[in-house]
Amino acid sequence: MKVLLSVLVLSQLLLGCVSIVSAVDPPPRFFTQWQDHFDGTNTNTWQQAYYVNDTFFKQGSNAPVFLCVGGEGPPLDGSVVVASVHCNVVVEMLPSTGGIMFAVEHRYYGCHNMSACPVTSFNEGPSALKYLSSKQALADLASFHAFAEAAYGLNSGNKWVSVGGSYPGMLAGWFRLKYPHLVHASVASSAPVEAVVDMQGYNNVVSEAFAVNDNNVGGSTGCQSAIATGHATIKSMFATDAGRSRLASLFGNNAAWYSKEINQFNFAGNGVAYFPSQSNDPSCTQLSCNIKMICNVMTNSSIGDEVARLAVVRKQQFMNQHLSSMITERSQRYIRSNLMHASPNDLPDFWGWQVCTEFGFFQTCEVGTECFFAQGYVTLESQMEYCQTDYNISSDKVASNIQQSNLFYGGWNSDGSCLLYPNGEVDPWHSQSILNTTNPYIQTLWVPGASHHAWTHPSAPTDQQSVVEARKTISSWILSTLNKPC
Repeated sequence: MKVLLSVLVLSQLLLGCVSIVSAVDPPPRFFTQWQDHFDGTNTNTWQQAYYVNDTFFKQGSNAPVFLCVGGEGPPLDGSVVVASVHCNVVVEMLPSTGGIMFAVEHRYYGCHNMSACPVTSFNEGPSALKYLSSKQALADLASFHAFAEAAYGLNSGNKWVSVGGSYPGMLAGWFRLKYPHLVHASVASSAPVEAVVDMQGYNNVVSEAFAVNDNNVGGSTGCQSAIATGHATIKSMFATDAGRSRLASLFGNNAAWYSKEINQFNFAGNGVAYFPSQSNDPSCTQLSCNIKMICNVMTNSSIGDEVARLAVVRKQQFMNQHLSSMITERSQRYIRSNLMHASPNDLPDFWGWQVCTEFGFFQTCEVGTECFFAQGYVTLESQMEYCQTDYNISSDKVASNIQQSNLFYGGWNSDGSCLLYPNGEVDPWHSQSILNTTNPYIQTLWVPGASHHAWTHPSAPTDQQSVVEARKTISSWILSTLNKPC
């Protein structure tokens, strides 16, 4: 890593890059970041965006520093440090702790603003993505740490706590793991730290989620079985004239449409409807919008057999714009083409690059698994093919990349201290996270009935009781950890 960090920090202070931030929807701030932390000959820099909430912070105090790690999700804005879907547990801790909160946008995922992008264009195709990796992102956080200490007058008494959910949760935990001298503790929510090629666990957990009944989830084994039976029946119906004709009468299209494999794949490979588990919201009220609503249909035998019930779920979801868009998105075959565009307004698939070069996470529905969709269409080959076609990365190289990631970070066997791994029961990503540990310095938290890092969202009256309790547990853990050596 470069040793020029102090020069960058000093130059930014002299240029007056730091300004007072409003407590409401603060604007982005920018600091100078290295393009490549690991090439000592590369002196290129770029402007990385960050946000700050220092409403309750008093310079010179020993209040904590909360770092919300950015990731692959929607671009960050000022809400990330005042009403955050990413890190609101620590937002809600600011008044009582007097802490200061930063949120740093992940490199490349801010390239919707090309002036805050590590490269000037994407004309060179995949080679323009060579500076995109989790290792570079962690080094960015280390660089930001030095900048923030100088820019905001922080001292050794201001202990840092990194937080995030999903991929940012992975980074938050790894920041503590790889830079323990910089960050005191970390909460890695819903963090799938074990990279994997064939992620059968994702759809296995989706199926299991529809049998969960606690905390107002509303699933049942009968519901789970009905969905599986319906999809298995649909797959068999593809093979007969009578079956295809019945599908046409229930779901639309003509009978011949169901004879084509690509249509079978798109229609049933990822489910004939949208089956939320990662994003399950027990408080939603639209028809078939969550596990409970779907199971009310799937266990209602008066509608007809399981296939007829699936048709009702699909029809109900198509009445809602958001749910219908989710069906359409999931039904499109995982084919990426012509992703590397010259226009800065038409960006490459950054997460697709990281999937192929670091993490895998190819979600399949293989024959013989617990996946309750039509099995055998969403295969590993069908999910991986874009790595070769778009990035010229072979399947063997993808597997090697994933192996190297687990060797570097440790995966399920990663060590460390002052780390907390919360995970939700109906979240499919928990299949790759740390759920149990024998390390007394690492804690895990199981959140019954909860979806993907639901507890990081702003508190609401409709929250599941398990989510409410999870926030309390996380806050208490942070406070107690701040008062002990790590």
